[in-house]
Amino acid sequence: MRNKFFKRTLTAAAVAAAMGVSGLAVAQDTSGSVRGQVTVESGAAQSASVTIRNIETGYTRTIQANSEGTYRFPSLPIGRYVVTANADGYEPVESDIVTVSPGTSRNVAIPLSSGIERIDVSGASISMVDTRSSGTSLNIGEAAIDRIPVPRDATSVALLAPGTVAGSPGFGNLASFGGSSVAENQTYINGLNVTNFRNGLGFSDVPFEFYSDFQVLTGGYSAEFGRSTGGVINAVTKSGTNEFKAGANIYYKPSGLREESPNSFRPDGRALRFNGADSFSEVEANIYASGPIIEDTLFYYAIYSPRDLDEDFTNTSGTTFFNDSADDAFWGGKIDWQINSDHLVELLAFSDSQDTTRLAYPYSQESGIAEGAAPGTTIFERGGDNYSIKYTGYLTQDLTVSALYGENKFALTTSSPQGAVCNIITDQRADAPLGTTAGCATSTLEFGEDTREAARIDFEYVLGFDHLIRFGYDQETNTSTSIQSSPGPNGATYVLKDVNPGGELPNSSAVPAGVDQIAEERVRTVGGDFETVASAYYIEDIWSITPDLTATIGLRNESFENKNSLGQTFVEIKDMWAPRLGLSWDINGDGQSKAFVNIGRYHLPVANNTNVRLSGDENDRTRFYALEGATVGNIDSFESLILDLGEQIGNEVVNADGEVPDVQGIVDQDIDAMYQDELIVGYEAAFADNWSWGVRGIRRELNGAIDDMSIENAIENKFGCEGYFEEAWFGSGAPTYVLGNPGEPMTVKTDTNCDFVADEVVTFSPEELEYPSAVRNYNAVEFTLGRAWDGKWSFNASYTWSKSYGNTEGLVKSDIEQDDAGITQDFDFPELMDGAFGDTPNDRRHSFKAYGTYALMDNFLVGANARLTSGRPLNAFGIGHPNGVPVYGDTFYLCSANCDDADLANEYLKFPRGTFSRTDWTFQLDLNATYTTQLANTEVELRFDVYNVLDSQAVTNRYEFAETGTPGNADNAFMLPTTYQTPRYVQLSAGIKF
Repeated sequence: MRNKFFKRTLTAAAVAAAMGVSGLAVAQDTSGSVRGQVTVESGAAQSASVTIRNIETGYTRTIQANSEGTYRFPSLPIGRYVVTANADGYEPVESDIVTVSPGTSRNVAIPLSSGIERIDVSGASISMVDTRSSGTSLNIGEAAIDRIPVPRDATSVALLAPGTVAGSPGFGNLASFGGSSVAENQTYINGLNVTNFRNGLGFSDVPFEFYSDFQVLTGGYSAEFGRSTGGVINAVTKSGTNEFKAGANIYYKPSGLREESPNSFRPDGRALRFNGADSFSEVEANIYASGPIIEDTLFYYAIYSPRDLDEDFTNTSGTTFFNDSADDAFWGGKIDWQINSDHLVELLAFSDSQDTTRLAYPYSQESGIAEGAAPGTTIFERGGDNYSIKYTGYLTQDLTVSALYGENKFALTTSSPQGAVCNIITDQRADAPLGTTAGCATSTLEFGEDTREAARIDFEYVLGFDHLIRFGYDQETNTSTSIQSSPGPNGATYVLKDVNPGGELPNSSAVPAGVDQIAEERVRTVGGDFETVASAYYIEDIWSITPDLTATIGLRNESFENKNSLGQTFVEIKDMWAPRLGLSWDINGDGQSKAFVNIGRYHLPVANNTNVRLSGDENDRTRFYALEGATVGNIDSFESLILDLGEQIGNEVVNADGEVPDVQGIVDQDIDAMYQDELIVGYEAAFADNWSWGVRGIRRELNGAIDDMSIENAIENKFGCEGYFEEAWFGSGAPTYVLGNPGEPMTVKTDTNCDFVADEVVTFSPEELEYPSAVRNYNAVEFTLGRAWDGKWSFNASYTWSKSYGNTEGLVKSDIEQDDAGITQDFDFPELMDGAFGDTPNDRRHSFKAYGTYALMDNFLVGANARLTSGRPLNAFGIGHPNGVPVYGDTFYLCSANCDDADLANEYLKFPRGTFSRTDWTFQLDLNATYTTQLANTEVELRFDVYNVLDSQAVTNRYEFAETGTPGNADNAFMLPTTYQTPRYVQLSAGIKF
């Protein structure tokens, strides 16, 4: 008989029942579970009838505890429950309230009494230590978040967790988990994946008021989860109950209470980053209601959120003024149907569609907006309609099934009325009369939409009390529609540069004598519908080896299939096996401490961005012209430079020739998956009242990375095709990029007789390709300290030492803010990887975090949230390489001699990745105060939040390009600040609840 559930006396057992012990966190799960054991005075196990009841919705379910007294209620909707045990000859016992949160299990041990010695059982308090879990996660609910100053977005919640750091601001407000790029995370709302699958950057924008609970997974995920090598944000929305509730609130960020970031000027006085015209204000209102449609059976929650955003800023050089405005309202709702105690249905629907209108005006830093100037207009359509339906069925006492289907849409359309007449012109010359933004168009045009169709089915089977078997299948069909072009009558973008006569251009041509300025003209188009199908099945056993030792043994099998614009499969990777193993040991058997270890493998699919860029009809050509003049003029009343282009210098560079490529010629036929292996070892313990501490060590290794690589040099050397590279890029051929695993053999259909027609499938060795293996490693030690909220105060703190290093960041490239997921300029040419090994952009060596709340009075709370993070590594990017000047890209070499002499070879100095310096340490202190009062039957809340109270102005990015135009031509902006931490701002809010 397993009556060692708690090693205590009867009285101690009752105390232990108050300390619910969480089970293994389950990714993507929007439910939780309650389990425990029924005992009697002697400590023996007792079979009993056990009933659980949701005190807010009335949902009730009764099961029979087994002969060992154990019971389990799986897949419970989040909420507050009480557990009651009944057995012949004993007094019924009801627990206090047990709170069930997403992906966790609560233990409630119930001691029965014959009436001689009555013991109250409490399940309201939750243990500070989860002795069954070997994963790492932060679970935080609406009430806890409301007590601290946290910006109202999911990323800011994720940044509360140890091991997360803010990503590059160039990608928006996103987080890096455990050294991974910001494009390698997943975000779920009620089990529906809402992540941007085009490039992994961002997710559906839902008002904070709609959320109920967050689970932030930073490592050790169960086998149920995949398609991430970073982290997971698992959010659950609010639901209705038997009590009618309604309310409204408003959040206001006034521009008048927001400070400005500093400006950054070049040595010649021109602005590199002008922030003097910045202004931002936002108003968000929320009107919501919830309650029963049929008491104890059918419930609703509905929210309507009008929003108004107004933002002013200039281009980086302070010569063009922009105004962004958006006022689309969000709507959302959830229906919960408790058909009976064995069948539940949930329906979720919301729309986050938003159109942002951008007006652009000529601007003077001295006088402001030019009087009478006609604004250029660009419209950005983002977001879309989303819905999901989920069924949960308790088929038997031991077998549970859940099934979900949903759709997630996200618009990516960018349009402009001036698109037919205005070009994008970027002026990088020292003498730039209109600044960097010198054309009357500012954005590439696109008609685009991403649509995800997701379906999954999951089963749980309880085998005795020792085994919980979980298995299931899921599939996503992700479709990207994209038609892209540049604005202007010729669809071209221009970059104007200063050059040195005799210097080498990327098309291998020398700058002619007498030419000191050039125009780089690029024409690019691509279009089509691109589909990716990702599917997986898994099985997992959560095995209670002993009452104190839990093993989580899982295995996941994944498959990815990416299709081109013709519907042909160009990447298919099957049978990717991902084993997972976790062990957690309750050291003293009292639920107060644990040691744990977790080992797992996690795969990452090929992003849809790769479908669009690599397998579509992309036509991308660059030409170089002598610039004979650039005068300020008007195009249809819009101010713009009028370019006078001279002779073309050398041949055009063909980046893509406009043909849909042969699928056999663009992908390694033996391509392996991109995956990451992870090891976590840790210890956690509770001490004193409501306190706990922990330490864990983490090792992550990225393996089997996937990227595109140019193979012209390998063809030239292997088959004796003299001048093949130059002819492919600058002549009658076409460049060949192949998607593969850097540093591994490549099998591909390619040109073997030098006529630029693929004719035979051959295998290139790593030595022939000359690319190194992709490397990204992450080592970390995390220390945590926490005190649970007791109605008076709470506190949480962490310190993370980490080191992220290798020759690739992952799916994106933060140091040049390139969001081409999966096909960044890394590995495009061997020269770009020479010197690429070092500290990666997400290496933040030290990170301190602390947040907490104190109740000055019952209705008056103050909160604080502080973060201190060391800076990221910086580079010195050059243009050339000892082997010559690459067609494009940033090298780790700077020209040191013979830079302007076409007759002598350039001499270079090498600056490996991350060795030039680091950005500033960043300190952020946020404070808030919340006052609540009752007026009649209405609760009124007033709140004041101040973010970055000290108005810290740490530099978060610097200009890392040391050369411009040609090797040796120094860029005078090198190492100047480009972005600063967000300045101090205030949020005022007020709300009422009925």
